[in-house]
Amino acid sequence: MERQRTARLTGLAPVILPALAILAARGMTYTDWAAANAALAALLFAWVVADSLVLATIAKAPDQRPAVRVVLGAVALAGVIIVIGAAKPVRMVIVSWPPVLAAIALTVGLYALWTAAVVIRARLAGASPEAAAELALPPKMVRFLSLELRIMHLALLGWRRGQDIPVRAQAFDYHRYLLPMIYVFLGLQLIELAVMHVLLLQWSAIAAWIWSALGAAGALWAMGLAQAFRIHPVLLTDEGLRVRSGILVDAQVPYGEIARVVPSVASEQVTARDTLNHGLLAWPNIMLELHRPIAIKPLIGAPREVVRIALRIDDSAEFLAALNRRIQA
Repeated sequence: MERQRTARLTGLAPVILPALAILAARGMTYTDWAAANAALAALLFAWVVADSLVLATIAKAPDQRPAVRVVLGAVALAGVIIVIGAAKPVRMVIVSWPPVLAAIALTVGLYALWTAAVVIRARLAGASPEAAAELALPPKMVRFLSLELRIMHLALLGWRRGQDIPVRAQAFDYHRYLLPMIYVFLGLQLIELAVMHVLLLQWSAIAAWIWSALGAAGALWAMGLAQAFRIHPVLLTDEGLRVRSGILVDAQVPYGEIARVVPSVASEQVTARDTLNHGLLAWPNIMLELHRPIAIKPLIGAPREVVRIALRIDDSAEFLAALNRRIQA
């Protein structure tokens, strides 16, 4: 555990340390010394920003040998930060240097054109939009944006969409118990949102609208997840049990890996890390034990291996009967 924590901190260092250095340099531009020595402060700020981002790019690259385009991207980002990040007296000095502005604009433009060409080439070669976008943006950012788009699409356009049930598959719902609780939570959230908006208006209109925007985003998330639970039921397919929990989990379990149905659902098993708990906001009514661990990669969270699957199915008796028929076939 200590080794994993050390490795995680080491991996975060190329992100945290440059950010701290840039923030410290930006703070320096707001001092009286920087106002009195704006040209020197501008040079120091530019050097710290560019040096921090380039060194961080080198540290994060495999074998500390980043691609030329990646380094160019770091320099382009540094140029943008240099222009907009400093205090006003220092920033005015920077924008008064046309050669510097021209170099920054050329760097940003070259990086944008090069990256666009790489993304277009990847798409023409058959890469998915997400895989192509990861060539231009950090993979974690792409996954986050992709998740947000999927949730917003479900929240706004998923109401008339039918269930996703492949041919020859049997579907078993788990949303009938879940959706009423989500809608009650959503109603309470909207009431709280309206009350807090009115109260915050007495103090700051900006704070009130920021609060409302965040609350609206949370409400859309709840609606999107509710639609995902309805659209993606648990499936029994020809290949095995497909455990789906909206868009959060989609795991395929071959029938041959299912050892037995556990007679009772014990709390220590449900909460164990090696159990995939499918029962959201309610206690599971089915527990399956596997012959050996299988890898699960949820949409949110780290991949892990599980030896038990706890399910909450609306019609558990029919599900178990159908599962037994599939296993014995």
